[in-house]
Amino acid sequence: MVKPDIKGVHRVRKRLSDGSIRHYHYAFRGGPAFWNSAMSFAPPQPEYFFAYNDAIRGASRRSASTSRDSTAAVMNRYRKSPHYTQLKPRTRQDYDKYLVSFEEEFGNEPIKIFEEPESLDEIGEWKNRWAHSPRQFDYATSVVTRFLNWTKANVAALSIHHHFDVERLYRSDRSDIIWLPDEQRALLDVACEREKRVVVAASEGGLTPQDIGILTREHVQNTRLGRRLYFRRTKTTKPVSIPVTPALGRLIDETPEDQEYLVVSLTGRRLTPERASQIVRDLKERANTMAEGNPAMIRVRDELRLYDMRGTAATELLRAGCSLNEIAVTMGWGLRHAANIIEKYAALVPEVADEVLAKLTAAREKAEVERKT
Repeated sequence: MVKPDIKGVHRVRKRLSDGSIRHYHYAFRGGPAFWNSAMSFAPPQPEYFFAYNDAIRGASRRSASTSRDSTAAVMNRYRKSPHYTQLKPRTRQDYDKYLVSFEEEFGNEPIKIFEEPESLDEIGEWKNRWAHSPRQFDYATSVVTRFLNWTKANVAALSIHHHFDVERLYRSDRSDIIWLPDEQRALLDVACEREKRVVVAASEGGLTPQDIGILTREHVQNTRLGRRLYFRRTKTTKPVSIPVTPALGRLIDETPEDQEYLVVSLTGRRLTPERASQIVRDLKERANTMAEGNPAMIRVRDELRLYDMRGTAATELLRAGCSLNEIAVTMGWGLRHAANIIEKYAALVPEVADEVLAKLTAAREKAEVERKT
């Protein structure tokens, strides 16, 4: 606890308009006032020292706005470091959404405040602006953790922080969630023409929401036996080579001549990832509403999303007998990732069991015929 006679406190005695005398104590000359004699406590009561410490802390935070160790100044150094500059352009763009917001919230504070355990509550309150989206909430968690980890390792002003091992909300591994053929047909049955094109692009080509809206005729190339879509994925910049199936071929050939992009929004504008995902959500809701009044119709599972159609496309390639390398190139995956994903998909598709049964039955019938012969 601070001693009763705090060195540096600036004391002022003022006469009020009614003739009474009031004493004011300032944290330092020119600093903030933290006590006056009209308050319910006085030195050496604990509340007096608490008020002094709060005033000093607040003054320190305000003065840090122009110091080298303010959060804004440290953030600027982080953005110049290779830990940030060597990120892929799309990743930097995603990071900036949260870094800019974090700087707006804490930029004037000294970076040292994150050594205090209480800073976890302040960061938590800041992240709550994305409480509606577990995925964005968790992304904010990741970005802040990476920034504070870098700061701890590279800035002497921060020796420790408490934003680590933070529980995540979003289930990022969705590789065991794929659309079944009947569920995709349920969407197409209630879709208008432009909505159908979004579904076809995702299910036939395995396109991500980020990639559906970037494709033009320039991405269509002739091959020896047909055509392919060749482009670099928006998120990873990895090259992707997708064979043009009959359904994709119709999508390409039926694109109006004056339309720049192969798949557009319902109003004819460039399709954003958010709008593409919303179209599928709307279709799912429409299909399920119709299914409620007709038991013969298929209900689409609530957890399915547009992105999960990539799994369906990969499964179709597997069932068609494509090699691991062919699936990896088509989906824009690394070989190891493709192997892990395909292993899960193979066990999830109910049609695989039917195909195995048909092959087993045929083999037994053939063996029986050979035995009798």
